[in-house]
Parts: sequence; C-alpha cells; structure tokens
Amino acid sequence: MGPLRLSHRLVLGSGSPRRAALLSDIGLPFDLRVVPIHEETLLHPVIEETAPHLARIKSLAIPITCNELLLTADTTVICEGRLMGKALDRDSAIAMLQQLSGKTHRVDTGVCLRTVDKEIHLQSTTFLEWYTLEQQEIEWYVDQYQPYDKAGAYGIQEWMGHRAIRSIHGCPLNVMGLPLPLVYETLRSEFGS
Repeated sequence: MGPLRLSHRLVLGSGSPRRAALLSDIGLPFDLRVVPIHEETLLHPVIEETAPHLARIKSLAIPITCNELLLTADTTVICEGRLMGKALDRDSAIAMLQQLSGKTHRVDTGVCLRTVDKEIHLQSTTFLEWYTLEQQEIEWYVDQYQPYDKAGAYGIQEWMGHRAIRSIHGCPLNVMGLPLPLVYETLRSEFGS
C-alpha cells in the first residue's frame, strides 16, 4: 500500500502503456478498462480545448459502479496553430517531426476524474522548444522507435526527447501523457480516504 489511500477503487480508462506505468510508479493500484473511441471525429472546435474535451468523452464511454473512480486522459500536440495527432505511417511521422524541428510547440493533457456523483476536469500545458534536427536524425528515429502511437510522433522519454529539447516549461510527465503531480494532488485532496 502506497502513501495515498483512495475512497474509491481507481480505474484507468486508457490503453496507453505510459499512463499505466506512471500510475504504477507512484504505487497506486488500479484496474484497466478501455473502450475505444474515434477521436478524429470528436475534436473540439477550439484546439486548445481538445484534450480535456476528449478526456471527458472517453470517460463517458466507460461504465463505472458506485465504488469506482475512473481516470481518463488525452494528450494533444499543437505547433504553429495546428493540432498534431498520432502519425498514421512513416511519412506522416517524418513530416510531424520536421514541423517540430527548431520550433516551440505545446503539449496539452486533459484529465477527467469521475465517480457516479462527481466529475473533475484537469488540464496541464507544457511548452517545449526544440533544436533544429537533421533529416537523417528524424528518419533514423522514426525507423528505430516507430512512434505511431504518440501525439506529435515522439516520446519525451525516448531518444528524441534526449536529443531535441532545448528548453521545457511545464510538467515533463505531462508530455508523456499524464501530469502526475497534478493528478496525484487532486486525487489526494478530492478522493483521499
């Protein structure tokens, strides 16, 4: 048993192995329950509000019982006013990384915490400035890491995160898909037993 005891059984409504690993790292036991949704058709008209919007839609798609607390999340990457989703293939991953190279982009993660009688929405934003990348570096990274399940086609915990980041403002874990300190503090204050 870790330092945080919750009043409800925690359920993670996400297929992301990174989110599951982050929750495990802080000693929170949880069940996994995933209902796939078609995110592309459900985007918010204001791109900066897309992440919390999708986190809530994911939450409402998953049934819970009265003793469960559901955590869902969605992460978006925005560069030069454009929303970057997950890469569909090698070419789109390369194109995304070319767009991020040498620029500043933002990563938003929206989180929805829901019980049968309470719903809390969180959003965390992190700004990353990147060094300029060589084309061969981009292609090597895509071929080695195949980052097709990640918004913006990169993982901060992988080679690209170690190579590209000139500066970061905000929570680094947010870029991995879950602003864990904010989530933990909210779980403690709102659902601690």
